[in-house]
Amino acid sequence: MLLNNYIATPLSREKIRALTLIIRKTLTLEKEICFPIVEMLEAMPDLFIENNFTFQVVSDVELPQSIQGDVDISNHYMRIKESVYDGACIGKGRDRFSIAHEIGHYILLNAAGISLQRNISNRKVEAFECPEWQADCFAGELLVPRHLVQGLDVNEIAKKCKVSLAAAHVQLQSSKNKRKW
Repeated sequence: MLLNNYIATPLSREKIRALTLIIRKTLTLEKEICFPIVEMLEAMPDLFIENNFTFQVVSDVELPQSIQGDVDISNHYMRIKESVYDGACIGKGRDRFSIAHEIGHYILLNAAGISLQRNISNRKVEAFECPEWQADCFAGELLVPRHLVQGLDVNEIAKKCKVSLAAAHVQLQSSKNKRKW
């Protein structure tokens, strides 16, 4: 689901970080530096049983080349490309992030009650109200827990959290940034 033409309920990085910490605590993973994202994906049908949530690993040709996965919020359904799923299973940072991003869309738009509206006026959408930024932020905060990576450098974060160097860099910078969002 591409949400570039939508505006979401404003949500700060601080609020998203708090939500990911609640998820980690609920799953008793608040002290685990490397979040088991594939296991979470596989557990989601049980975690969201009241929604009849399902996911499917699909052939790479079923989704456009630039899309790693998608979520149908209304029907509680997620698809992940086979190469992304396989990559995440062996610890590839980009693929782990892609799955966390799609999970972020689902949780933020369903469980957290974030609403969407079409941006028919084509006004500039601030980062904190952009669903794609929110899902990226969710993925980063879930996979790179601020409370466990303090004092680590980018390379250590990437290795210990099993994320790409780019994701590690963004999370390291966001922990130093004093902006509200």
